[in-house]
Amino acid sequence: MEIKLGEKAGKKIPLYVDGELTGSLYPKEINTYSLEDECEISESEYERIVEETLLPRAKRYVMNLLVKSDKTEAELKCKLRQAGYGDIIAEGAIEYVRSFHYIDELRTAESFIRTKMDCSSEKEIRYKLSEKGISEETIDMAYDQFAEVENTELKAAENFIRKKLGTRLSMVTDDENEDILPYEEKQKLMAAAFRKGFRQDSIRTALKNLNVDT
Repeated sequence: MEIKLGEKAGKKIPLYVDGELTGSLYPKEINTYSLEDECEISESEYERIVEETLLPRAKRYVMNLLVKSDKTEAELKCKLRQAGYGDIIAEGAIEYVRSFHYIDELRTAESFIRTKMDCSSEKEIRYKLSEKGISEETIDMAYDQFAEVENTELKAAENFIRKKLGTRLSMVTDDENEDILPYEEKQKLMAAAFRKGFRQDSIRTALKNLNVDT
C-alpha cells in the first residue's frame, strides 16, 4: 500500500493510502508510525493506524456532534469530510453510532417539525428536512405524529403575518373604519407568505382571522 502525505492543514497532515484520503494525523503520530511521503506500508500497518488512531478519533468526533444536537447520516458524513476523514473512516464512525441507535432520523424529523411548525409552512419544513438527507417516507411518518394537531399550517401562517407586520398589525386592526391593508401592501404580504411555502387558502384565512382582510 502506497502512502502519500498531503500538505499540513492546521495542526494535522492528510494521509492518503493508494490515492484515497484516509484521515489526518498529527506530526508526532506520523513519526510514531514511521511514515514518510510516498513510502510503502503493509496492510497490517495500515489497519493499525486505522484501529488505534483514526477510527477512535472519528468516533469521538461524531459522538461530540450528536451530544450537541441530532444529526442525520448525511450531515455526519459532511462534517466528517470537512474534518479531514475519508469515506472508509467516516462510514466506520457512523456505523458505530448507528449500532447504539444514536442516529434516529425519524426522531430528528419530528423534533425539527415540532420546533418549526408554528412559524414555517409544511412545504418549507419538508424542503429543509430533505436538505438534511431525510427521505420523503421518513418525513411523511414524522408528520403523521402531528396529524391530530388542527390547523397547523394556518397557525404558522398567522404567526408569519404577525411577524411581518409587527406593531403595524395592531394599528390596522384597532381602527374599525380601516381594517384592510392597502391593496399593494396586502399583495406583497401574500407574495412573501407564498414564497415561504404557505398555501393560498391558508394565507387568505390567516389574513381574515387577523382582520387584515375581509
